[in-house]
Amino acid sequence: MDLSARISELLYHYDCVIVPDLGGFVTEYRSARIDKLLHVIHPPSKDLRFNAQLTKNDGLLAHAISQAENISHEAANAQIKEAVEGYFTELEEGRPVQFEKVGILYLDSEKNLQFSPDTSVNYLLESFRLKKVYARPVLQEVPEHQEIDVEEEIEEAVIDFEPEFEVVHEIEAEEAPGQEEEEHIPVIPLTKKEEGSGSRRWLIAAAMVPLLFYIAWVGVRSDVLRDGTIQSSDLNPFHKQVPAVYEGRTSSLDVDLNENEIPKQEALAPISTPEAPEEEFTEDLTPTESPETISDEGISEAEAVSTYVAPQAISSMEFHVIGGCFSEESNATRLVERLRTKGYEAFIIDRHRGLHRVAYGSSPDRKEALELLIRVKEEETSEAWLLRKK
Repeated sequence: MDLSARISELLYHYDCVIVPDLGGFVTEYRSARIDKLLHVIHPPSKDLRFNAQLTKNDGLLAHAISQAENISHEAANAQIKEAVEGYFTELEEGRPVQFEKVGILYLDSEKNLQFSPDTSVNYLLESFRLKKVYARPVLQEVPEHQEIDVEEEIEEAVIDFEPEFEVVHEIEAEEAPGQEEEEHIPVIPLTKKEEGSGSRRWLIAAAMVPLLFYIAWVGVRSDVLRDGTIQSSDLNPFHKQVPAVYEGRTSSLDVDLNENEIPKQEALAPISTPEAPEEEFTEDLTPTESPETISDEGISEAEAVSTYVAPQAISSMEFHVIGGCFSEESNATRLVERLRTKGYEAFIIDRHRGLHRVAYGSSPDRKEALELLIRVKEEETSEAWLLRKK
């Protein structure tokens, strides 16, 4: 008998469900949280744990079975005992025991009972119908830097005015009657004064002189022009630099060489490098008999395919162990590279609702996929989950 359905129903209403002689499934409240790495917002939930020390029969599971199947309390306890014996038989044979919508029980390398919960089920009734929210980062447009011409703005700010002047009319000598008098108006050129911009240039030049002098002084006092190195003490104008003084060697080293020990001339034998044996490759150029002639028409050059995206043979498999979902494909490819360096056959399985799903591995067999999921939860992350594609 499978106890998965009864245990799953009781976990919605009770914080602890004990399976006699096996252990207890315990839930603990967990508030809403944000996964900044995967950009996922998780609703409030209950964390599911397994305690192998809780083996005393409290009658809760037996009462639920007797009420659902309309049998006696003793018959329900007998069914529980029979199911527990079957679970231990599977565990001793090295097979994991799966409780539907609850989790997986298995034995580790030290024969200790371990539990991997099913994180796809939320047993908190207050969070009913609340699902994970995948938050996509908002891309903000940064305005381009606009250069402002300060001198042009200053010139526009200057109030244009026309100086008052008196127009002088020059009257020529009287002409014969019938001729019109011509007035000669002198043209006075008007120019804008650039005193403001000129004084501003002088202020900038005056401010640059000490800076240029300081840069030249640092170049002379430090070793930046000689070997490209500079120290923080070289930037201090009040730092006293101690010149390096050469001190000659005051002692000599006498070495007694024995002419019998060192030969005057040694003949070095040439080192011969072993050559790799030449391999002879024979290619059969005799055309094989073929009744058909293959035409090159319709054959196009193959398009480049990303090595991170799973081929059809892998993406069409039924079970996939998912390790993360990313809105940016570059983040998904980096995770694939990291997992491949650890020995996983990782691929980008598909793009679901705008998110690239990365799998540690895929398999058409459910048992093999569950074993991979257990290994990933032990060695990598407890957030991994099993995807079934129909």
